[in-house]
Amino acid sequence: MSGLEQIQKIKSWLEEMDEESIDAFATQNATLVKLVSETFINFRRGIENVKVIMPTESTVVQKIMPAIQLVNAKQDETYLCKPNTDRLIKDVHFSQECGLCWNAEQKVIEGIPTVSGEIQVSFLLEDGSTSLGTLWINPDPRKLWDNIPSNKNERFWKDDSASDEISTNFGKLLAARMRGRSHAHKGICCDDDFTIAFHEKSGVHFIAVADGAGSAEFSRLGSKLAVEAAKEKVLEQLTNNDKYQAISSSFETDKLKGIANGLLFQAVQSAFQAQQTEAEKEHIPLKSLSCTLLIALTLRLENGQWFTACYWVGDGAAVIVDLGSPKVKLLGEVDSGNYSGETVFLTHSEIEAEKLVSRIHTDLQYYPPLLMLMTDGVSDPKFKTDAKLQTIEAWQALWDELKIPLQAENPAKALEQWLDFWSKGEHDDRTLAMFISQDEWNGVVNQRQNDISSEAHQVALLPNKQAQISTEEVAQKSGESEIEDEAERTINITSNGVTTTITLTKVSDQKMDTQGANQ
Repeated sequence: MSGLEQIQKIKSWLEEMDEESIDAFATQNATLVKLVSETFINFRRGIENVKVIMPTESTVVQKIMPAIQLVNAKQDETYLCKPNTDRLIKDVHFSQECGLCWNAEQKVIEGIPTVSGEIQVSFLLEDGSTSLGTLWINPDPRKLWDNIPSNKNERFWKDDSASDEISTNFGKLLAARMRGRSHAHKGICCDDDFTIAFHEKSGVHFIAVADGAGSAEFSRLGSKLAVEAAKEKVLEQLTNNDKYQAISSSFETDKLKGIANGLLFQAVQSAFQAQQTEAEKEHIPLKSLSCTLLIALTLRLENGQWFTACYWVGDGAAVIVDLGSPKVKLLGEVDSGNYSGETVFLTHSEIEAEKLVSRIHTDLQYYPPLLMLMTDGVSDPKFKTDAKLQTIEAWQALWDELKIPLQAENPAKALEQWLDFWSKGEHDDRTLAMFISQDEWNGVVNQRQNDISSEAHQVALLPNKQAQISTEEVAQKSGESEIEDEAERTINITSNGVTTTITLTKVSDQKMDTQGANQ
């Protein structure tokens, strides 16, 4: 059957079909109908320039040329593709809105794809013919993950994310946790937890993180019980026990280690005992509360030195980073099992005196530490291997990355949001707790202020003519007819979540006086 006969048959069918049948066909074959429609439209456009000399001559029929090959695109990423053809392309049409367009001047398809999937592309050529192509837009993997809120009626429910911060005379305590995508996709609770505290009388800074075992039904409760019980025990001993109260006035290494061992020994045992008590109370298996546990304390001694002690069971990382030297010191070892994701948890065997004390590591130095504790949801994607945990370059890169959220107006909340970073194949819950010394923290704050001042300075140095044009645009938007004679104007600049108001004074074309930034 010839093409003409096929078209005539389709025309006959359409005449016989009622509206409901036509509507059903169009709905079920929407892409095909749209493509055929575009092909007819392109054909009509093409034959408008075709001159028929004699009625007896054959009518010039538009030919469908071989398909044009296109490079695959990625959703939400810039796309630029020159079609692989020697034929001259006049225009390009897409089967649906997709964020791409045809740049006739550059002869390229460009834009940022807003959808994913298969897009049919029709090319109208300069000779009036049409060529077809298929563009595959790979989906943004982040958009394949649902973010379903956890059920607040769930037993032992807790928020999907959280953060906290404490400022002291010695620096800043910061911590945050974020539910992983693997849990968010199923609407499951976060299993991680953290806590931070400062004991003012002794000057002890305390941080703790815990990662609930994925195989343990109520590990979200177990991690919370562990960090909170450990904190309460340390604060209790620092308040009520003369031996521990004198920690800041102790300078001998052995004596400091003895005090640290006593504090952390009781803290770890309290963490496990809290799980035992709750398991009995709630009539649930103790194993269902399994979690890792990393706790650390740091303080400035009266002689100016800094003492740090840490207990670490399980995976994740506990570290002191010296950005000045630079060097890094791990405060323990990663507990990795024989299989991926396998580790050691806080159990009855782990709280036996000899094994517990063997996991306590201390550090004494003349400079304040940058102390970090993290669960494997952070350490795995950022370091990949246990060996890389010992390289200062990897920690410097992480610190440079962390400076961005820490410079925000609300650094704790910004840190919480930062934990939602994308890393292929790494979708576990994430928790990070830090002690940042005052000098280091001042450096972060000053860098933020310098960035704001620098941006404000650049705006203030705009040529007077450009400033005047911007002023006139503002006037048009606000309905004012004349504001050229105003002595000054203000603009708002937002950088790293901080909005600054800049006042610009109108001066001559040869001279401009900048005004200070109101922070």
